[in-house]
Amino acid sequence: MVGFKATDVPPTATVKFLGAGTAACIADLITFPLDTAKVRLQIQGESQGLVRTAASAQYRGVLGTILTMVRTEGPRSLYNGLVAGLQRQMSFASVRIGLYDSVKQFYTKGSE
Repeated sequence: MVGFKATDVPPTATVKFLGAGTAACIADLITFPLDTAKVRLQIQGESQGLVRTAASAQYRGVLGTILTMVRTEGPRSLYNGLVAGLQRQMSFASVRIGLYDSVKQFYTKGSE
């Protein structure tokens, strides 16, 4: 086989930066509906005041919340606000994960 072996050329900081951001965005795409359902469960009943009963609960459990959202608002409602989440992942995860090795080498240079 012609070319470089995987160990011959280490990835550059740019490749690490973009790879980390892309991986975090893919993970966010998968977990975003669960997070949306969790937030809906957390804020349910806040506008009703302190007195709320189990009978007045619109959402029951994570899967029940997801199913209720899909039935009443459509499947796209699970991804409302996704753009902001992806922007956050691209900025925070890219810096945190993508530049980890470079910063680690900078601070540990010369020490064993």
